[in-house]
Parts: sequence; structure tokens; C-alpha cells
Amino acid sequence: MFRFANIEMLWLLATIPVFAAAYWAYTRHKRRQLEAFGDAELMKQLMPNASRVRPTVKFSIVLVAFALLIIAAARPQFGQSERTEKRQGIEAIVALDISNSMLAEDVAPNRLDRAKQMLSKLMDNMVNDKVGLVVFAGDAFVQLPITCDYVSAKMFLNSIKPELIKTQGTAIGQALSTSIRCFGEQSEASRAIILITDGENHEDDAVAVAKRAKEMGIQVLVVGIGKPEGSPIPMPGTNNFRKDREGNVVVSRLNEDMCREIAQAGGGIYVRCDNTNTATKAIQKELDKLATQEIETQVFTDYNEQFQSFALIALLLLVIDFFIFNRKNKSISKMDIFGEHRVLTIALLMVSVNTFAQKEAGDVRRGNKDYRQQNYTEAEVDYRRALEKNKNGYEAHYNLGDALFKQDKYADAQTEFETAAKMLDKKEDKERYAKSMHNIGNCNYAQQQYDKAVQAYMESLRANPKDNDTRYNLVKAMEMLQQQQQQQQQQQQNQDQKQDQQQQQEEQQQQQEQQQDQQQEQQQQEQQQNEDQMDKETAEQILQALEQDEQDTQEKLQRQQGKKRRVEKEW
Repeated sequence: MFRFANIEMLWLLATIPVFAAAYWAYTRHKRRQLEAFGDAELMKQLMPNASRVRPTVKFSIVLVAFALLIIAAARPQFGQSERTEKRQGIEAIVALDISNSMLAEDVAPNRLDRAKQMLSKLMDNMVNDKVGLVVFAGDAFVQLPITCDYVSAKMFLNSIKPELIKTQGTAIGQALSTSIRCFGEQSEASRAIILITDGENHEDDAVAVAKRAKEMGIQVLVVGIGKPEGSPIPMPGTNNFRKDREGNVVVSRLNEDMCREIAQAGGGIYVRCDNTNTATKAIQKELDKLATQEIETQVFTDYNEQFQSFALIALLLLVIDFFIFNRKNKSISKMDIFGEHRVLTIALLMVSVNTFAQKEAGDVRRGNKDYRQQNYTEAEVDYRRALEKNKNGYEAHYNLGDALFKQDKYADAQTEFETAAKMLDKKEDKERYAKSMHNIGNCNYAQQQYDKAVQAYMESLRANPKDNDTRYNLVKAMEMLQQQQQQQQQQQQNQDQKQDQQQQQEEQQQQQEQQQDQQQEQQQQEQQQNEDQMDKETAEQILQALEQDEQDTQEKLQRQQGKKRRVEKEW
């Protein structure tokens, strides 16, 4: 593949037509001035050493040399060499127990988190080794295929929870069988299985599987985590402990006898993990004892710089231009040695371009050295210095993304990987493009942006369909995306239920209010009716009283008239 590291320098090629037009205008003006002095044939005779062709040839040579210098300054790069590296290392599969009993807190913070901390330290000490991860409870499956990508290994390690396996228990034999299959084809490198478990609930014949691993040249190292006296198992999200069917609190105890039997059958050692680093040091010491063999790995090197060829051609043209004179007279005294500094100019340009490229490459090399020494902050500084010299450096952007990822700066690392991916032609440079998209997926995964992680992994597989690590990461991202969507759906359902309950409560409250209003209205109507009835009875009583008064009055009048008549008659 061919590319330019400083492609913006090619814009200077637009000045070449300008220089050509200016030279044409200059020669035409000069010719007109000569014609103004007299006849052209007569002027030729007066200037026998003058040449009309040589100045044009010299200008053309200088113009071509200038164009080559611009191309050299753009730093053309060709190809991407591939070499086979031989490294000294071992192959190790970690079989990690993630059953619910690993949540017991007899070691701080709990058994599972303590195991993660120990494995993280072991991976930090791995340089040329390959590592894989198998998780198990009542069932076992491969969490991470064997790889040299320690970043992905630690990322998957942090995401491990007992909920990954629905079938609970401790199927150690199945975990060992799955670990044996992870090694794949026979290799000259030493192999080991690091089994981390509390030995709770021995369900299958793990000793027989350990013996089979020993016969295959695989050493089984067992790490027992917990305490023999045991501890209750807390239930996440509550203050309660797990209970059996009879209602008794379950106490999980470390089964050291079984762990020792497995280690002895597998030709390894047994060590108990507590709140100290004793277990980590013992396992690391045992791994160091394993005979390391050379592991071949295909490594893609940097692009090869090709600017030297263009600069040398430009230098050769300027040397030729130096020995072509404007006049036919070749007298040495008339050489314009000090008037033209083209050779010196091209030499200085070659040195400056080469120095520029070497400085940038030197910063990247220093960053790589710091990265290998796990000085990620210093490596970040070196890569940023390289980018100050050449902002279009793919290696600097890609390696800076790795250094930032190591510092858990996932968003910044993703930006660098995306910048590096944009510099590549995914059709021509499939390997690097696939790696860039793979790392972008890792950044999205670490930020729990599983939908974007799935898209990045799929894009990586389009460029490199044979990458097993990317395929595995894609499956895990899809699983996590499904879980995330299920959680979101559950949350949405819970929210909808709450809204429905709230709506039902509001409707019930409205019905109660309506009932109360109806009752009040009925009471008012009854009261009004009672009042109306009372008014009617009162009126009738008043009328009756008036009628009675009127009758009494009439009777009084009649009695008075009767008395007067009798007196009159008695008169």
C-alpha cells in the first residue's frame, strides 16, 4: 500500500504551473527586448555564445527537482512489511469459580472480588504469555479464548458476575475439561490451568480430569479461596443471607482436601488465597518455573519511508543543472558556483526531512518502550510529542489510544482509535483497520455502550473475518446488549406498572370524590325536601290558626249582638 504521511505538502505542487507561467512571461519579455535592439539574425551573430534552449532546459530541470522535493517532504511511504517474531512465553487458562458461594465475605471484600484482584496482578506480570479465561458454576463456558490481549482479558475479568451462569453449583471437572479444549492444537510452549475455587459442592470427578490434563502435559495449579470455618452467603441488594429449603442460613466452607487432591492429580500445587499476596506470589513463582518455549507471532511493522528516493533524484537533477551553462562557453571562470546553492539546498532539505521523520519515529519508539514497562502516563506524553511533529501519524494515534485505555480513559482512547481508523483505507489495509475497529469496540464495551460495541466489532469482522477474538467479543457484546435491553424493558414495564397503579389510584380517588359529591347532593336534596315539607306544614298550621281565630272572632261578635237584642227586647 502506498500513502503520504504529510499529504498536505502536496498542495505546494499547485505552485509549479505558476512558476512555469512566470518563466514563460519572463522569456517572452526578454525576447521582445532583444528584438527592440535590431534584427534577430544580426543579434545572433553579435552573441555567438548565447543559447535560447539551455535556459529553458535548466529551468525545466529545476522545476522537476522542486516537484520531487515537495513529494519528498510529503513523506511517501510504501508497503507494510510483515515479520515473524519469536517470543518466550507460556500458555495459561484461568478457570474461575463464579458460583453464589463465591460471594461469601470471609476474605475481603468477598471471594470473587479477591480472586479478580489476584488475577489482575498475575496478568500485569505477563509479557509474552498467552492467557484465556473460563468461568464455571454448575456449568462452564469460555469467557475469553486464549490470547495475548491482556487489555481485553482484564476488561472481561471486571465484568464477571455470578449471574452469568444460571445453573448454580461447582462443576470443577467440567471446568477443567473446558479449559483443556481451549488450548487447541499442540504447542511446544508450556501449558497450565489455574483453577480458582472454594471447592463448595463437589459435583463431578474433577480428580480424573486433572489426571488427564497431567498426561497431556498440562499442569493444574489450584487456588483455594475462603476459610475452612466458612461464612454465610449474603444476598445482593438485601441485608439477608441465603437460606436452604428448611429455612436455615447456608454457611459456605472452603474444601481444602478436595483442592489438594485435584492439585496432586494435576501435577501442580495448592495454595490458599487470603487477604495477603501470598497466593499471588506462589502462583507466579510456579509459572516462572515452567519451561518457556518460543512462540511464533505474526507482527506487522511500520510503513517503509520512500522519501529518500525522490530526494536523491532531485539532487541528481540539480547536479546536472549545475553543469549545464546558459552560454556555450564552458570556461570554468564563468561558472556560477556561488550564485546557485541548489546542491546545498537539496542537501539541507534531505537532512531536515530525514531528521523530522527520525524525531517523530524516536518519540514513538520511546513511547513503546514506556508502554512495555507499564509506564502508561509517560508513554502517553511520548505519543503526544510525536503527534505534535506529525498530526497524521497513524502509529502515534493508535498507540496513544492503547496508553489511554490502560489508564481507563476509555472515551479519549476511543477518539484516538477512531482518528487512526480514518487514516486507513479499509480495502487496502484490512489488518490495521480491523484492529482499530476492534479496539473501538473494546472502548464502547468498557463504557457499557453495547450497541456501539456490536457495530464496531461487526465492522472489524468485515475487514478481518478470521479474527476469533473479535468474534468472541461480538458475542459477549450482543449478550450484554440483550441483558441491557431486557433491563431497560423491565424498568419500562415497572415504570408503566407504576403509572398504571397511579392512574388506577387517581381513578379510584375520582370515583370516591364522585360518590362523595353524589352523597352530598342527595343529602342536600333530602334536606331541601325536608325544609319544603316543613314549610308546607307550617303554612297549613298558620292557616288553621288564622281560620280558628276568625271563627272565634265571629263567635264573639255573634254573642255580643245577641246580648244587645235581649236588652232591647227587655226594654
